[in-house]
Amino acid sequence: MDDCEYLGTLERDPDGTVRIRRPHIPPAPARTKQPIQIPLSVERQVARGSVYVTTVIGDSMQPTILDNDVVIVSTSRSPRHRDIVVIRAKGPHPVYGPIDGYVWRYDARTGDLGKDNPHYRDRQPVMREEIMGVVTRILPRAYRDEQENYLRIQQHRALSQACKLTDPPDLGFYRERDLRELRTIFQIPESELVKSRLPWGLFRATTIANHPHVGITTQDVLTVEPTIESCIGQLVVKRNKDGETILGILQRDGLRSRYPGEFFIETDERRINVSRDDGRYPLYRAIAVIKRIQRRGVVIRLPQWTISVTAHPEARPQEPAGVRGAGGRR
Repeated sequence: MDDCEYLGTLERDPDGTVRIRRPHIPPAPARTKQPIQIPLSVERQVARGSVYVTTVIGDSMQPTILDNDVVIVSTSRSPRHRDIVVIRAKGPHPVYGPIDGYVWRYDARTGDLGKDNPHYRDRQPVMREEIMGVVTRILPRAYRDEQENYLRIQQHRALSQACKLTDPPDLGFYRERDLRELRTIFQIPESELVKSRLPWGLFRATTIANHPHVGITTQDVLTVEPTIESCIGQLVVKRNKDGETILGILQRDGLRSRYPGEFFIETDERRINVSRDDGRYPLYRAIAVIKRIQRRGVVIRLPQWTISVTAHPEARPQEPAGVRGAGGRR
């Protein structure tokens, strides 16, 4: 359900007409503003008038830009292919009110704009003169705002009201148990917490130990998504009922064969099966997916995974409905 968005409730009029009653989302309260700490070199650029500094709200550019990150925008640089650009807002945001502009990923080949977050599939054409500036640097947020997940929380509340359910007291935050599990492998800074609680969404952290089998060290800054779902080829964190936690690339035996086998993760020491009986019974459950790796300010390409083509008997399994293909989740 993490990939779902509540759009409204189907209702039938007395005359038989079926319509969607969309949830009412009230305007978001004003966000807490704190001074932005920027490097001295950026201060000099701002003084010369060649750049400006602004804070980003929302999740449309994650995992590249997280909510409340600060971006340095150049007003003199010409946009290049795959640059992040700022487009002037044509009016206030329907929920967040007055804003200066929107950030997009620029495709110079098509002249289109897109988002880094795959949940936002919108694309729109852009004229060169509409681009206000190019993002040249991203400064990680120094704090998180309690209104970060406002829209998602309001949608959740609207769905609860429609279903006559009671909202949990920790709405908008991961459970304390989830936070404890994440801390078995990640060092989560206080700037990623709100009153010692972890808000919904991606966060930045470092690992407690090195993981040489995937090239991650304790010095790397990771962008992490807490989740209970994972896919083949993702860099995942999994945990079993005994409390053992592993990190690695999720793979699957015989992925290209007719009947794929177990899901597994390979470490330096051994291969660890995270399922059994052709992947139908999970032995480990996902607690997080690592979306981005940054080392000394440089983004590192995520580790690649290998395809296992182990042959399997052609006899049809007794429960074919439990077999998942390359896009299957575990």
